[in-house]
Amino acid sequence: MAAVLAGATSLLAISEWAAAVPPDVLGTLGARRDPLTGCHPAPDEATIRRVLAQVDGDALDRAVGR
Repeated sequence: MAAVLAGATSLLAISEWAAAVPPDVLGTLGARRDPLTGCHPAPDEATIRRVLAQVDGDALDRAVGR
């Protein structure tokens, strides 16, 4: 959502945004911590695509509309 608010208009743009922000920002946004490095690696486009495919669009619309 933050990437879209920052102007990303495609899945590729979202993944590029995620790769460009500092890891601590990703952590604040809820990215998982790598247990070996302790960092919050950016998800790649395929991961973003898989996650968004599982989102219920109607439920998201209701939540955002509140």
